[in-house]
Amino acid sequence: MKIVQLNRRDFLKSSVLAGGGLSLGLPGFTNIVEAGAGTSLPPYLRIAPDGGIYLGVPSAEMGQGTHTTLAMLIAEELEVEMSQIHHIETLHHQDFKNGYLKAIAPKFNFQATGGSSSIQAWNLPFRKLGATARELLRSAAARKLNVPVGECRAVNGRIEHPGTGRSLGYGDLAETASLLTPLKNPKLKSPEHFRLLGRSIPRWDTPAKVNGSAVFGTDVDLPGILYGTVKHCAVCGSKITGVDDAKAKSVPGVISVIPLEDQVIVLANSTWAAMKGAEMLTLHTTGGHKDLSNESIAKQFQKDLTKPGVPAVHLGDPVEAIKKSSLVLEFEYELPMQAHATMEPLSATANVTSEGCEVWAPHQLQDGVFMMAMGITKLPPEKIKVHTTYLGGGFGRKFELDFLVAPLVASKVSGKPVKITWTREEDTRHDFYRPPFLVNMRLGFNSKGIPEGVTAKMVGPSSSLHYAEAIGFFFPPWIDENGYDFVATVGMFDPFSLPNTYAIPNIHVDYVPSSIPLNMGVWRSIGAVHNAFAIESAIDEVAHAVVRDPYELRQELLRERPRSLAVLDKVSEISGWGKAPEGRFQGIAFIHYLETFQAQVVELSVSKRGKITIHKISCVADCGQVFNSHIAKQQLEGGILFGLTAALKGEINVQKGQIVQSNYDDYPMLKLKDTPEIIVHLIENHEPPGGLGEAGTPLIGPAVANAVFAATGKRVRRLPIKRNDLV
Repeated sequence: MKIVQLNRRDFLKSSVLAGGGLSLGLPGFTNIVEAGAGTSLPPYLRIAPDGGIYLGVPSAEMGQGTHTTLAMLIAEELEVEMSQIHHIETLHHQDFKNGYLKAIAPKFNFQATGGSSSIQAWNLPFRKLGATARELLRSAAARKLNVPVGECRAVNGRIEHPGTGRSLGYGDLAETASLLTPLKNPKLKSPEHFRLLGRSIPRWDTPAKVNGSAVFGTDVDLPGILYGTVKHCAVCGSKITGVDDAKAKSVPGVISVIPLEDQVIVLANSTWAAMKGAEMLTLHTTGGHKDLSNESIAKQFQKDLTKPGVPAVHLGDPVEAIKKSSLVLEFEYELPMQAHATMEPLSATANVTSEGCEVWAPHQLQDGVFMMAMGITKLPPEKIKVHTTYLGGGFGRKFELDFLVAPLVASKVSGKPVKITWTREEDTRHDFYRPPFLVNMRLGFNSKGIPEGVTAKMVGPSSSLHYAEAIGFFFPPWIDENGYDFVATVGMFDPFSLPNTYAIPNIHVDYVPSSIPLNMGVWRSIGAVHNAFAIESAIDEVAHAVVRDPYELRQELLRERPRSLAVLDKVSEISGWGKAPEGRFQGIAFIHYLETFQAQVVELSVSKRGKITIHKISCVADCGQVFNSHIAKQQLEGGILFGLTAALKGEINVQKGQIVQSNYDDYPMLKLKDTPEIIVHLIENHEPPGGLGEAGTPLIGPAVANAVFAATGKRVRRLPIKRNDLV
């Protein structure tokens, strides 16, 4: 990875990153370009003449703390405090491809924030960037002070020469440093010398979010802007044949109505007027899937379960192993659709003119926004600019491009900047949902109660197929034309988790892609959520069937996986496994996912009327090198609460081709009063960092279900858990 100097013609002219001083950029994982060679390189780092530090980063900030952690990586090597960083901005640029995701699927070569990959992808490049700047400043100081560079040291935004007591600030050295050649391989600090990394550093973006200066998608404002919203066809798959808009246009403030194939855009002088106008529209439609329902999906899954499926993992001969087993158990587990329900409803702004197009969007896939803008405006790439705002939650929903269509079309038609904001009802009923899944598991185990063979078959829609269809090609081994979808199979003895999960010698895992005519997408923790529920519930069922402690059985199956066993043993210790107070019961679960090892124990009680009260959740994680322990714990806590909502609260249902739920009243979220004590313990080491943004989500469901069985003797094989399941 090269670090390159940037001169003024390389800057993004409209960015606050432009200006004098020292500016450095990274040309990307696969595209090494020297400064001045014809490519406008993104300035990741600028040190201004006043000493202020400005950062351009590739990842969107959607509450996961990425901006703070990336800044810490630079600040650590640059020897500055976080207070010296004046500005952090997510930039879109051709050289910002997500190398971590590309390593998984080489054809997926896009700038993207997802898969809990930001720190895994960018930690070393950003440390190297800070170290390069530090060494340039030391060399500049050595020249100015006329001393050997080896006698100069970086301390708190200054270069000191201890021998003479002289020092110079980074701002004083920036211009001189900009004339020097960067080192190819500057020395990085060893962990024992870290000042910032590993500590609980406050979030850099908190002050802006508290004082209201942070710009989210709904905050964008431009001179002459129009406001709008959308109204979609109610029945999935139906198309508009006509629109009765007379009443809508009579609403004060409504300016125009623009019908599209499956939705109508209402433009007005305020968002409120647009939404009131949309309420008055009558859409005439044709077609659609009016027979689609929960029941029809369930029937289709049972039919698809008889199909052979696409091989995901085939290890040994489980069929023969199961034949020879002392006991065979077979289970089926189900999960319904779930919405993303981000706190900030979908919103985006576009300004399309003959001279160019600018888009402001709270988005996770910057290259997708760029391509969508090109497709709708027909403008060349050099005339498209993408701005990424803060995201009021993403969870995979803002990986999709559907909410970019309306602002781009409306701005192109009206000739003015347009901000489109969806209502909560439109957001809920026209999501790209977490797919429903049915998982069948068959296990055979020996006389000692140890599984010798497992077959698993997952049935459900692909979350990734529509990406391949949109970009025009498959990108194996993520999504393949034979129907294989890694997103659906992850967590079920997949190649990444297999070396660190339960040691079962014979495993066959197959996936049957089931076609359901609803939009499906990626949801926090993707396929790990249904696969962890199935595996961890099944292991628990096996333990009880052979009269073994669920923790001890997992110990036995992980005895040759030291990092896996360590988190399991630690969670047993901190949770007081087997020592719950009277009237409370415990459930345990383990997962290796996103290169993070994790175990959870839930402690709960169940009333005679079936009301579940979660008293305590204990979580132990080994995610390798921890850069900010506060953010790491926040991410695990947030993921746990996200998954707990799906395990105990709402679900998305479909009847007569329409989504039933519409808002938080019928799609409830976990409330503060329902939030239990959460204890998070991190096993810290210097292994490469694992992902955390999604890690806590998939494990909480099975941990709760296993605790419910301990409390009631009733095995729950479908989430969310309902009272009538328990009484």
